[in-house]
Amino acid sequence: MAEAPERSGGRSGTKRDNREIARLVVFALGLVLLIAFIIGNSSDVKVNFVFFHHSTSLIWVILVSAVLGVLVDRLVIALRKRRKKKE
Repeated sequence: MAEAPERSGGRSGTKRDNREIARLVVFALGLVLLIAFIIGNSSDVKVNFVFFHHSTSLIWVILVSAVLGVLVDRLVIALRKRRKKKE
């Protein structure tokens, strides 16, 4: 089989390597920030629900709230799409 012709300039390999390095650096920085966030929010808080109280770590309250927010957002978007389809 014939080999694919090389790209001119020879910089595409370097550009690709730089992107991979940048992704790894951003990932590592995000991981460090996540760990710092978890450590900084590890204190216990009292959460008052409608019918009961519960004491839990603040990080769990933040994460559960974020997940519930994303789920509600996705549900609203799906309902709007469904409503527009019917019209």
